[in-house]
Amino acid sequence: MLCMAVFGLVASVCGAPTDVYAGLDVDGTLAHGGVAVGGPPPVPQTWVSFNVSYGDDMILQQAPAKACVTGSMGVGGTAVSVQLTPGTSTTTQILSKVQATLTDNGGWKACLAPTAARGMTLYTVTATCTGCTNSTPAVLERVMFGDVWYCSGQSNMALPLAHTMSRNISRDAILAGKYSNIRIHGMSGNMNPTQPWSTLKAAIATNNDSDMSLFGGFSSTCYYFAESLSDELAKLPGDVTPIGVIHTAWGGSEIEQWLTNESVAKCTQANIGPSNAEYAETRVLPYVATTIKGFVWYQGENDMHNFFGNSQMHSGYACLMQTLVAEWRSLWSATPGTTDPLAPFGLVTLAPSGTEGGASIGDMRWAQTASYGVTPNSALPNVFVAQAYDLGDPFSNDTCYGKVHCHDNSIPPAGGWPDGCAGYCDSVKTTNWYMGPIHPRTKKNVGARLAQVAMPIAYGTQTWSTGPTIAGCTMSGSSITLRFNKTLLGAGSGEAIAIQPYYKGGVVVGNKAYSVVGSKMEVLVNASDFCMQEESGGCRDDGTGMNYSRTINESAWIAVDVTAGSSPNEVVVDLTRSGGVAYAIRYAWTGDCCSSHPPTSDPCPIASCPIMGGSSKLPANPFIAHIADNRCRCVAPQVCSA
Repeated sequence: MLCMAVFGLVASVCGAPTDVYAGLDVDGTLAHGGVAVGGPPPVPQTWVSFNVSYGDDMILQQAPAKACVTGSMGVGGTAVSVQLTPGTSTTTQILSKVQATLTDNGGWKACLAPTAARGMTLYTVTATCTGCTNSTPAVLERVMFGDVWYCSGQSNMALPLAHTMSRNISRDAILAGKYSNIRIHGMSGNMNPTQPWSTLKAAIATNNDSDMSLFGGFSSTCYYFAESLSDELAKLPGDVTPIGVIHTAWGGSEIEQWLTNESVAKCTQANIGPSNAEYAETRVLPYVATTIKGFVWYQGENDMHNFFGNSQMHSGYACLMQTLVAEWRSLWSATPGTTDPLAPFGLVTLAPSGTEGGASIGDMRWAQTASYGVTPNSALPNVFVAQAYDLGDPFSNDTCYGKVHCHDNSIPPAGGWPDGCAGYCDSVKTTNWYMGPIHPRTKKNVGARLAQVAMPIAYGTQTWSTGPTIAGCTMSGSSITLRFNKTLLGAGSGEAIAIQPYYKGGVVVGNKAYSVVGSKMEVLVNASDFCMQEESGGCRDDGTGMNYSRTINESAWIAVDVTAGSSPNEVVVDLTRSGGVAYAIRYAWTGDCCSSHPPTSDPCPIASCPIMGGSSKLPANPFIAHIADNRCRCVAPQVCSA
């Protein structure tokens, strides 16, 4: 590839370097000559170049969308033309040729004619400048057309593959020839290195094929989504679909930093700070001109101390989440015929370890769905959600973490690791933590679930887009019959609710009885203790946007037993443990699938919470509802009164 700007540098054959990220316009083209305000005087560029979001081995979005490329024009340039040719750059056959649109800031943008993927067919894209002092063209080689996904968020999106349990399985599969249709690209961040567009084998080969390779440093959630999506698409007829993933996440970021200040202002009780819009400007705008298939977002831990709010009330995280989806779709689809204005958008809810010390993680997950408890919905159309409350790290809640200080280079003491922690220590030696359980090492499971629920939304398959979702309930005597949405259960051939085994209580360890059952189903025995978001000293949001300072008694929520109902979409809740009392009901609102268990050195099995889709194996969406007149009443805008 010739004349490609790469993070402040340009190939030496082109001449002097330029900072290609400074001063980007909203269309991804260069502004102000490519130099930040207050920076050094610009060095005149004499050649044509592509912006850094493009590169050899990249994927361009396939038809029916128009794939666009952008760049900057050299001194003296009066026009830029871009052509697409098959195979290598030496091919003389021209498939399409377009004149670029010039901007008033020295940039250019060209949208190619819609081009079908045609499997692993390779292409070359060449940009030529008319009038530039240096007439050397800019060339993108070994380009394929397929589906491009933009991944962003904070540290659980950014978590490098090196810190995940499945990385070597993926590595071996790649080196054996699998997943050759996937290409990766990423901006450098506080957890990841710069990743120019690359094949997987090339990324693995860096740094002697070690965990320090570019592959090992790439976003695990983003990659495993691509890998699992490739597996899902392979089940469909036709040629293999090339998949390109772009990663820009920044560890420790808040959602407000990914939105413009104007958008943040639309939501009341948003967290207003000096760093708002920081990543919207530096990690979003550089890519909005790149036509994509869709988005994947994994973020929220650093908003756990902020207001979760309600999209219907235009408040807090719920409003910000709705706003981010709408804003990003608007930015990427600004040029007609490129990114779909309703491009599929994937979300991952927080794992149990993602509280950052904040309370009410169940309400945060509800806010992540824009207060509807399930997607897609009217606030988040064409959105798919991967629930991660049952995908925490298997060893995050056992007695060994923090007690036995083993790590990847630890030497076992004489007689082995104490307290039955050999399995834990073997796990850490094989795959070390990144800052502890807040970053679960089970990202392959997250990526696989994302791909599963993406298929019906992004590709129209007749499969499940979500797990069991509450539709209503009836309380009668000492039980509640929960009904789950039949329509959402009816994808494919239909399915029944499955109740997985759970801890039944009663175990005594060290003279302490562990009597709380592990059903994840709880009922409220004191109506005045209902609160959506708690905070120190009281309730921050009672579900109506009101707060009060009286201490909330979490022990008023009693764990109760569940069994399968008489109909495939029903679950029966036994109120014996609550004395027949229930003013509200909630499921999977706190803790992980094993948080009620006695202390143990055993791992908590992945996806082991009780209520699942029998065929889809997707977990039930968490919910909370008042019980009034013996019926469920969800907090608006969610409805569960059927």
